[in-house]
Amino acid sequence: MFTFLRENRNFRNFWFGQVISQIGDRIHTLAVIWLVYTWTKSGTSLGLVLIAATLPSVLISPWAGALSDRLNRKHIAIGCDLIRSLLVIILAVLAHGKLLNMPLIVVMTALISIASAFFNPATLAMLPSIVSSQDLGRANAITQLSANASGALGFLLGSGLIAAIGVPSAFLFNGISFCVSALLIKTISYQHSPSPKSLSFVADLKEGWQVVQSISVVSRIIGPLIVVNFLFSSLSVLIPIFGEGVFKSGSAGVGLLLASYTCGMFLAALVLSTVQLKTTISRLVTSSLLLVGGSFLAMGCIERLPLFVVALILIGFALNGANICLITMFQRVIPGEVRGKFFSMLTAVSLSAQPLAFGVTGWFADLVNPAGILLFCGITLLGCALFIYRIAELREQSV
Repeated sequence: MFTFLRENRNFRNFWFGQVISQIGDRIHTLAVIWLVYTWTKSGTSLGLVLIAATLPSVLISPWAGALSDRLNRKHIAIGCDLIRSLLVIILAVLAHGKLLNMPLIVVMTALISIASAFFNPATLAMLPSIVSSQDLGRANAITQLSANASGALGFLLGSGLIAAIGVPSAFLFNGISFCVSALLIKTISYQHSPSPKSLSFVADLKEGWQVVQSISVVSRIIGPLIVVNFLFSSLSVLIPIFGEGVFKSGSAGVGLLLASYTCGMFLAALVLSTVQLKTTISRLVTSSLLLVGGSFLAMGCIERLPLFVVALILIGFALNGANICLITMFQRVIPGEVRGKFFSMLTAVSLSAQPLAFGVTGWFADLVNPAGILLFCGITLLGCALFIYRIAELREQSV
């Protein structure tokens, strides 16, 4: 990995910028979750803030992806980083002055989500132009490896910062991290090849959806991906509820649980960045979902902090391994001139159920035993594994 980074200056700068901003972003996420739950003790309130963090991105992603195919993706990424930095620094100032409240958190979270909606498809579509085709899978694994390592580190650092210094410092760190990311992206040598500007945005969106439908392996897996994302998203609401409401472990316990599944993601990326698996996408995704479903069932049956830590590590490991392989497959089969539209459409479709999951999970968590939600998710995930195993096209795709 270090040799690869040393030999590719563009990718190295891109990678390092993402590491810094992702650490800050996880600290920020923990600060928001901790602040809202300690204020309200309500799953519904947590769900509302998480909806604000995802719904704008889902709605805007198709247009954002079309824009990334028209305009310079490097410029879009820099602009989004600077906008997010400004918004987060404003949050830090408001928190320091004790002027922050739930409506302000919801609004600022939504604005940050909008900026991220433009940043994500631009960088995903830019990566194949920074590294060679044969190095693309490795670059994706390294990117995920660093994202997960910095994510786990960010949650752990965030719990310490919140306990020692307070929420405003966590917001300020994130604001600075976005500035560093923008400066590093600016150093990347990147040539953009725009799609024809004669197309309207409506035509761009239609073309993106036609790309999804035209590739059988993509169109058949979209439905299961929506369900899996819905079920996995319930953890964002349930982790603080179990960490503080059930285990009484404070910000350190919530940070540990959030770090656990990102640690699992890190381990999956580490394996894929160093080992060439000889299997099919079908076998890998099916076995991953079986492991995830079993982990959900174990958490629903045994409410113990150590077991949750282990189960969340396994969930992160299984899901990220499948995710890296699927992203690499998509990058290989989608033409470069429509890649931005495809990834923005894929993001919007696959994550479309996520805001609904936050709302439904938060509402049910206030009405029923949260362990029952985990059991339902586990059983449904096992069903998804069996459905994906029956998709013949995935058996033709190697990892």
